[in-house]
Amino acid sequence: MAAETAGVERALGAIGTTFRLTRLYPPSHPAVMEALRQVGEALPSLAALGTLEWKVGVTGLHWHGQQLLPRNAQIAQLAGLLYARGVRAVTLNPGVTPDHVLALFHVATGALPHDDTTLGRITLVLGRRSTARLERLRTPTPAQSVPVVTEPPPEAPPPPPPSAVAPPPVPLTAPPPSIPVPHPPAAVPAHSAESLLASRRASAAFRPDVLPVDVEVKRAVAGLRTATTPEEQRTAVEKLGALAPQLLGLHDVAIAADAIAALDRLLPTVQDPGVLSAIDQTAVALSDHSLVERLVHRLGEARVPPAELESVVTAVGALASVSMGLVLRAFVAAPAELRAPYRATVRAAADRALEPLQGKLADGDPAIVAAAAEFLGVTGSPQAVSLLLPLLRHNSEYVREAALIGLAEAGGREISRPAMPALKDESVAVRAAAARAVAAGGDPASSTVLIRRMEQEQDEGVQAELLRAIGRLASQESLEVLAKYAEPGGMIHRRSPMVRAAAVDGLRHLTRPEARGLLELYSKDKEPAVRKAAEAALK
Repeated sequence: MAAETAGVERALGAIGTTFRLTRLYPPSHPAVMEALRQVGEALPSLAALGTLEWKVGVTGLHWHGQQLLPRNAQIAQLAGLLYARGVRAVTLNPGVTPDHVLALFHVATGALPHDDTTLGRITLVLGRRSTARLERLRTPTPAQSVPVVTEPPPEAPPPPPPSAVAPPPVPLTAPPPSIPVPHPPAAVPAHSAESLLASRRASAAFRPDVLPVDVEVKRAVAGLRTATTPEEQRTAVEKLGALAPQLLGLHDVAIAADAIAALDRLLPTVQDPGVLSAIDQTAVALSDHSLVERLVHRLGEARVPPAELESVVTAVGALASVSMGLVLRAFVAAPAELRAPYRATVRAAADRALEPLQGKLADGDPAIVAAAAEFLGVTGSPQAVSLLLPLLRHNSEYVREAALIGLAEAGGREISRPAMPALKDESVAVRAAAARAVAAGGDPASSTVLIRRMEQEQDEGVQAELLRAIGRLASQESLEVLAKYAEPGGMIHRRSPMVRAAAVDGLRHLTRPEARGLLELYSKDKEPAVRKAAEAALK
């Protein structure tokens, strides 16, 4: 019965597309990176099938007697290049990563040997003739203990069969030339021939005591989580440190992130100086720049499994001293819907991110300064407020807005008064951020300033933020102001649904029964935005 090849062919289609792009563009090209990401999504379907062995032919790859994707020109070209280099079989073990597939492309193009370590979980098998040819090229003279085997000359063609009529005799005018009789080759002892063939036959010793690197790392991480005594902790950390070079060679972001996250979770519970020193040495060994780049890049990818994303966030936060610059640049370049993991990373880093972020406040790029200002508030450090206050007078409105957002993240009553002058800023975004920062301060006395500013503000978006801030502060005069702006108004001065919905949303923070009655009234309003705001406040 034919094997089910749907998942295999889907993965091979992604591999073929990536192979074509790698021959046109460098690995850093966005098209190549996107193709490698699609290969990574298709590889789990191969891992579910266990170990796969594909036969390499001149025209394509074969599996269980079937040719895979016979009409795919890219796969045919890849197979042809591998065949030309003597590869006759490709074995894929569970745990193959896109980097291993990229190394396979390099073998096909001659950039890497067939037994290079970067192939990882991919094993290439050479043909017998190719193996012997390579061995002759590598060892031009045989070893002294191995006898030389001479190849016999081609045999003479057999004599023609006798015919019924004899041919006429040919007169001999000269004696025929003497034909040398070839001597038979010297016999080679049986044990010598067997040893020669054994030396040429590719063999691999089975070692049951040696596990793959990924399995060893996972066991070391499990030991970190269960270790309780200082001796157990030191043993687990030293074992992981010994595996660090091999772990970096795997190019597996998930496993590396899990290991770094395990070290970070162990650190607060350790009191022994020896264990702390071992953790520091292991963390330094895992702080490879290329690994940090891959971890930060993984943060910005969509549809990352939640468990893996949590480990990556913790790992990047633990390496804040070397990763924060990369996080800032990636945050600025990422779309708004993919920025949450970067904020979570800074929140996980906490005080460790304070120093690298402080250094970025003097950057010449306003976008970097704005991102650093926003991240300072996310750290939750008490020093963030003193670092953000000077930025309220920055030339760039983006920096001023980000500084107010950072102050709102930091919170505390000490931010209310410094944020009030920004309520008159020329930028609409800065004024709205100032209203949110004053509300985050939580000082009810600030409501007077917000109410006075509400009468002077012309922008409806800023008016909505002011009304929400007045509701959050919940002062004595808040109910009267919110009830006034929740009304639809007259024909001449009719209020917009956005302003009314913001006033209704502010009523949710008031505990007085009059506010509850107003919410029930507006839950039946004819304006959908007002009605939805009231229904959400009543829940």
